[in-house]
Amino acid sequence: MNTTRLTTYWTTGEAATVIDFLDTLRDALWETHGEKIIQMHREACNDLTRNTNQYEFEFDDEIPF
Repeated sequence: MNTTRLTTYWTTGEAATVIDFLDTLRDALWETHGEKIIQMHREACNDLTRNTNQYEFEFDDEIPF
């Protein structure tokens, strides 16, 4: 396994610059890959198996509001 060291002792200005860069990077990646990422997450959720050991109770209580 490779370890990458990340400097975490930045000035406030340097930290703000990094945050701005990460925001720009996130926006660009989302613009390019957003729909595929959503689809990937949907497929991952669909692949989850239900726990058949759990019992679903019928919910028929009156809600007082």
